[in-house]
Formats: sequence, C-alpha cells, structure tokens
Amino acid sequence: MYVELHKTYRDTAEGQTARDYLSACVHCGFCLATCPTYLDSQDERDSPRGRIYLIKQLLETGSAGPATQTHLDRCLSCRSCETTCPSGVEYGSLLDIGRNLLEQQQPRPIPANAMRWLLRHTVSRPALFGTLLKIGQFFRPLLPGFIQQKIPTKQAVKQVGAPQKTHSRTMLVLEGCVQSSATPSTNAAAKRVLYKLGISLVSIKKAGCCGAVNYHLDAQRDGLDDMRRNIDAWWPHINPESETASEAIISTASGCGSMLVDYGKLLAHDPTYNEKAKRVSDLCRDISEVLLEEDFE
Repeated sequence: MYVELHKTYRDTAEGQTARDYLSACVHCGFCLATCPTYLDSQDERDSPRGRIYLIKQLLETGSAGPATQTHLDRCLSCRSCETTCPSGVEYGSLLDIGRNLLEQQQPRPIPANAMRWLLRHTVSRPALFGTLLKIGQFFRPLLPGFIQQKIPTKQAVKQVGAPQKTHSRTMLVLEGCVQSSATPSTNAAAKRVLYKLGISLVSIKKAGCCGAVNYHLDAQRDGLDDMRRNIDAWWPHINPESETASEAIISTASGCGSMLVDYGKLLAHDPTYNEKAKRVSDLCRDISEVLLEEDFE
C-alpha cells in the first residue's frame, strides 16, 4: 500500500514508522474473519483493513473527524488479526500510532476525557478496582439485569494443595489488574499446576499494571512508566548475571502477554531500559507455552 505522507507527518518518526507498517498491507481482507468487532457490526470501518484505510487517510490529509476516532476506539487491541495476516502487518503498533496522532487532531469533549481518566486510574490499580468490584458484587442482586451481566460473580479460590516450599525452578507471574480481582482462581490454578511440575510461580508485589491500560487509552507516557516500574521490580529476579534468575515471566491474560512481548520495542529508544526491556520480552511466555514443554507423566 502506497502512502504519501502529509507535510505534517512527513519528517516525523511516527509518520515514517506508520508509513512502513502501512506499506506491508496488501488489503487482502484475511483479517476480517478474525476481527470480533467486524464480525459483530459487519461494518468495514470496524475491521482492521478499514481502520488501516482510516489511518492512511489521516496520514495523507493531516486531519480526521469524529467518525474515524469512533472506529479506532472500537478496536479491542486483541491483535487477533495479526495471526492471519499473510503480509505480517504490525497492526497493533500501527493502531497505537494512529490513535496518538488522532488524539492531537481531534480533541475529545471534557466528559469523554474525564471518563477515560477515570478508567485509567481505576482499572490499572488492582487494590482500588478490587474494592469497587467487591462493592458491585455485594449489590449485584439488586441491580438491573443488564448491569448484573457486566459484574462477574465472586470466585472461590481453591487453596487445597497450595505450595509449601519453593522449587529450584522459578518463574515470575504478572498478576494483572482486573484478572487478580475478577478471576483470581486463574493464577491460583496456574500456581498449583506448575508447582506439581516442579516450578514455583512467584509474584513480585512491586509489579503492577503491564502498561496496556494507559498505553491504549492514549496516555502513552504513563504506559511507558508502568513498564519501567515493572522492569525495576522484576530485574533483581531476571538479571542474567544472577545464579538464581527466574526462567520466565508468565502471563495468564493474553492482553497483558501481548504488551509484555512489546516491552523491548516500545522502550528501544530508552538507553537506560532498552536492554532490560528486551530481556523482559525474551522471557515473556504464555502459560500454555510452558505447559506444552513440560512432562506430565
């Protein structure tokens, strides 16, 4: 796909990077079949291909309207489309650039900005989110049905067979923001299974949100700060010079895992953190990848 950058973006790093991502797209449409928002709406503008054209229009004309913002906002950033793209378009990275550029061109109304600020500062704080979720679960029976559907029921975390000692093999786990409160049994089950396989799953308290919440809501600087905080928290446990360095950083939430894999790329410009961020990306593994390699006999 050929892109003629508007003078606003012609000499910018973001514009040139976005052009490189766009040039890989051959608009074949394979991505449509894996996009949940397109399958739900059947609107081409709510598909990866449609959003790519909207970003292309922004880069070539230097402007975009509220409709473009709406369709980019609807993307879940699940990156399922990347798994079927024969050209290897880095759609997730392109979308982040497009959203950031559009934020500068199309300011949001104050109520919308307030809502996004509230989401960022609530969802990315597990203690605060957990407290609010408990309140919602307590009053759930009294709420209208359509709201009840949005509040997960409280999970009973099974403690039987909980680890009693630390194995020589250790892996770190990202507890997650929402998951640690909404579905705490997920990581609890992962710890029990890996313990049976001779691996201790360790949670580092100072680690927090992976950075996806802030980064995808156009607060990219805050998202990068979240990444740096996690790297600082994990580094004593993953430093390759340490004899007791953990083997991997485990994610049981696909959204968090996708962000961890991108740490090296997103912090490549930071001379203090670029090598450490690459180390995190190299160690990041989904729980399913670990289980595939272990002996269950």
